[in-house]
Amino acid sequence: MQILKKYVLFVLMGVFVASLGASAHAQSAGLTANVPFDFTVGKATLKAGTYRVKAQGAFVAFSEVGGKTIYSLLLQGGKAAERDGLPYLVFTRYGKEAFLNKIVFSGDESYNLLHSSREKEIMAHVTRGEEVAVLIAPAR
Repeated sequence: MQILKKYVLFVLMGVFVASLGASAHAQSAGLTANVPFDFTVGKATLKAGTYRVKAQGAFVAFSEVGGKTIYSLLLQGGKAAERDGLPYLVFTRYGKEAFLNKIVFSGDESYNLLHSSREKEIMAHVTRGEEVAVLIAPAR
């Protein structure tokens, strides 16, 4: 029971801290990403396609065109590599499965996403995955 209380407190603190650093730029307009492969965000598996990416407080929302919205908790990620000043998503691939792990809005503003239970299961058996970056652009 004590471990559960600590976990809940940790998550609440993470939400609070992440909400303090959320991007006003990303919140206002949103961004679009064309992801050429199926991928997992949290517990949801999304098909290859174009998605709107929008930070909302301590969460990121992925919206399919004319479809549902998936939310995932953002954790502050620190500095990230510049890609000509453009924002990008970082996925980790293990064989045919890809997991979204990081969102980079700028070199100073990047966020990590929590590993899903499926990704943790794979990580226990595989030494490392292949990182793949996908550029994202302002929404139209």
